[in-house]
Amino acid sequence: MALNLSRPVHQLDPLSPDLHEDATKMRGHGPLVPVELPGGVVMWGVVGDEAGRNILKDNARFAKSPKYWRALHEGEIPQDWPLLSIAAPSGNSVVNADGPEHRKLRRPLAQALTARRVEALTPLVTSLVERLLEDLEKAARASEDGVVDFRSLFAWPLPMGVIGYLLGVDEADHAELGRLYNALFDDTLSDGRNAELSLHSWLDAHVARIEREPGDDLVSAMLALPEEDRLPREDLVVALYVVLAAGHETTTHLLLNAVRALSARPEQLGLLLSGEVPWENAVEETMRWDSPTANFFTRFATEDVDGAQIHPDAAGVRIAKGDPVFVSYISMGRDPERYGPTAGEFDVRRGDAAHTGFGYGAHFCIGAPLARLEAGIALERIFARWPELSVVGEVPRSPTIVVNSHTRLDVRLK
Repeated sequence: MALNLSRPVHQLDPLSPDLHEDATKMRGHGPLVPVELPGGVVMWGVVGDEAGRNILKDNARFAKSPKYWRALHEGEIPQDWPLLSIAAPSGNSVVNADGPEHRKLRRPLAQALTARRVEALTPLVTSLVERLLEDLEKAARASEDGVVDFRSLFAWPLPMGVIGYLLGVDEADHAELGRLYNALFDDTLSDGRNAELSLHSWLDAHVARIEREPGDDLVSAMLALPEEDRLPREDLVVALYVVLAAGHETTTHLLLNAVRALSARPEQLGLLLSGEVPWENAVEETMRWDSPTANFFTRFATEDVDGAQIHPDAAGVRIAKGDPVFVSYISMGRDPERYGPTAGEFDVRRGDAAHTGFGYGAHFCIGAPLARLEAGIALERIFARWPELSVVGEVPRSPTIVVNSHTRLDVRLK
């Protein structure tokens, strides 16, 4: 029987204990499958790597703009659906624009977040890493059992410190900015739009302050671009959402997932510490094997599409014009068709380091170089200092299907 949206093959639950198990179940039905999301909303899930890359690069038939979402405009999607602000974000940004409009919105970010600017952050990142490691050690000494929460003391404040510096945000405001942003990904909230509006209001006030008092930060750089490249105020505020996602969210979960993977594999960690395998391999393999982004929304079919045009194994699948499609990066990263029979194994010696964890095509993550810089520096210094660091107890998942995140990571420093 052909797959269709009226008969989803799997239901994604924010409280699921293992998103990788969910991914395996979805892949068992093919590379392109109908999936029910929290709240009863059904979408096509792209769970195979080849199918995912084919859709990610096909911006003509699979557009980012929610104006193509038939069910939304026919009133079938509740306005208080918690994931609406992610599936169909409001405002005009690189996240939901296509073609010339996307290039126009992305260009100022690319001009402000240049490779030179990212490379110039190396001393800042290194200094912040060392300071946080000192704080981590002090906290361990003060703890009765020597156990500390790596997430709250290191994995969260490091990227927030870097992105805060980039955006010209005072350190005292980092916690509030992080709280407002994280609320967007909490699938249990009753109204995702309120979370979106709260963050928008905060960022708008921040841009207004930078306009009055410009400095040496990314926002000031974007405001100082030539008039023809400068974004309107509303678009600039929305662009900062993207900078937050690119500069903070991915890196926090990348660090957590890498520390969990490496601390459980002393033999592979030894290869990294000896220099036999470069640290960037650990970053790339973590991105593939335990992607920080789980299921990312959304693209919309601009015309009827035969599944066989996306992947031979999707023959018989018909995506109708206006159907929504989400991309399951957590599933694509362990796709045996792409990575072979060892796809489910973590291995820093993997020859094919390429992966789709940072996206593909025109919407490739603009913050990827920054995430790689931070994670590479951090992991090398963490394990040089504590090569026998170990994870203690359970690692609770955040209640979301969007990001592969955890609320804490207790570790013992050794």
